[in-house]
Amino acid sequence: MKDSTLAKTEPYLRSAEVARRLGVSGKALRLYEAHRLVRAERTAAGWRVYGPDQISRLHQVIALKSFGFSLSRVAELLAGGPPDLATFLELHEQVLRREAKRVGEALRLLSAARAKLAQQGGLSSDDLMNLTKETAMTDKRTDDLSAAYEAVAAKHFSPADQATLDANGYRGMSQPDTDWEALHEEAARLMKTGNACSPEAVDFVRRWMEKVFEATGGDPALTRKMKAVARETHQQPAFAAVSSSSSEMMDFVARAYGAAIAAGVMPKPDEG
Repeated sequence: MKDSTLAKTEPYLRSAEVARRLGVSGKALRLYEAHRLVRAERTAAGWRVYGPDQISRLHQVIALKSFGFSLSRVAELLAGGPPDLATFLELHEQVLRREAKRVGEALRLLSAARAKLAQQGGLSSDDLMNLTKETAMTDKRTDDLSAAYEAVAAKHFSPADQATLDANGYRGMSQPDTDWEALHEEAARLMKTGNACSPEAVDFVRRWMEKVFEATGGDPALTRKMKAVARETHQQPAFAAVSSSSSEMMDFVARAYGAAIAAGVMPKPDEG
């Protein structure tokens, strides 16, 4: 591409300037190219340059990397076509807002603990344990789950889909859900028996699917998307490392659902 052509639209930037402004190294840019995540253009003189399209792509790559994905997994996530920029920016904003909320709550708890220490001269063991739990242990797990889930969800759910899920109270992995946690624990217990067709498993999957249909409003297309998101999310190492569920659990649920349909306890897909 000739220099005169580059100047017709937004200015193209050389790799060193792009690296500086994005806060990454030149080596990182070359690594992204090696993984075919972005392709720099060339001036007539042979300089590597980046225009608006490449910079938009780099934003997506760097954001996904910040969610904890490897470059090979980022490549897979973007291979089917990334969400439009507006959707992606909204997703990134949501992640950062949750992080800001988490940090704000942690600061509030720490401030309250300092005030109590100043007034009473000490903190009880219960105070310290609660403070540790609320400001450290749970947060990291929730953040990791959220990051892995949302990067996949952005590929499958349209803005309208997400609006439906939000309206029905489904928050994905953005906050703990005691009902889902209880179902995961029950699934883990039932999996030890190995019998997905037992009356207990059928009753369990009925309640599991009721939670799914509650989130999707019973919409078959959205239910299928939710299943695809769950499957793909469970394949992410970052998710699997901290999640109470697993791909094996999804397989067990699928078998139990088939047994429930065969027993007439659950309707066939698309039948209501």
